[in-house]
Order: sequence, then C-alpha cells, then structure tokens
Amino acid sequence: MALTSWKIFNFFDVSEVKPPDDGESSSIFDSNDLHCICSGSDNIFVGSNDGHVRILSQSFKIVRTFKAHDNGPITQIKQVEGTALLVTISEDLSNEPVLKVWALDKTEKKTGAPKCLSSLDIHNGRKQFPVSDALRKPRLLQQWD
Repeated sequence: MALTSWKIFNFFDVSEVKPPDDGESSSIFDSNDLHCICSGSDNIFVGSNDGHVRILSQSFKIVRTFKAHDNGPITQIKQVEGTALLVTISEDLSNEPVLKVWALDKTEKKTGAPKCLSSLDIHNGRKQFPVSDALRKPRLLQQWD
C-alpha cells in the first residue's frame, strides 16, 4: 500500500498577530534589536541588545521603556510569578554577567524607571561561556518571593 497523500492534523487555529500601527511599537519588531522575551501577569517584557527593557501591553503597545543595563545586551528576562519583580541578566563576553532584580511597582524619583532592588555580578572566572537557563528554574527565583 503506497501513501499518496499526507494526513493533516489541525491542533490549533492559526491567526496572525499584527503589531500596532504606531511607529514606536511596530519598529521594535522590525529591527534586530530584540534579544529575549517573556510574558508576565499583564504584560510582555522584551530585553534588547542595547540594555533596554520594553514593557508591552497585551495589544503590543509600549507601556514603558527603561535602561536596565549599561554593558551588553539583556540575554535573559523573567517576571517572578505572582510578584511585581522582574529579573534580568546582561552579558557581554568581555565582562562578567550582571543579574538585576527590579521592583515594577516602585519607581526611581529621578528617572521614573522601576527601582533596582539588587545587582549581582555573576562570577564565572571570566570564562567565555554564556550563562544559560538561569532564570528558567523556578527554585532560583523563589528567594525573591
């Protein structure tokens, strides 16, 4: 018995999501500036190559932008579930990686950016190996609950 056609299984409906028409929100999807992304309780968090975090609404409009790291791109980003805490890791292979914890519900008076609660250099002996999967493990993030 020869197979003359493939069986098609429709597990989900496909629908295209279009970014908003305003210039700023749609431009972040057009550039190669995005480095990492995560979803939170009400928002989407995008880490960029220039160290900025962009917080998007559910309709993909930029709600807030702030400079999270000065050296290197944001390689990992995660909102701690059930809290207003955002954890970012910035990594440039010429410097030690930096982990920062941000309080999204508190702002700095000077800049209006979320308050940085903690900044930690990740010491890896200056090895040229990037940090991988650090924020994917829920147990690591439990200490900030």
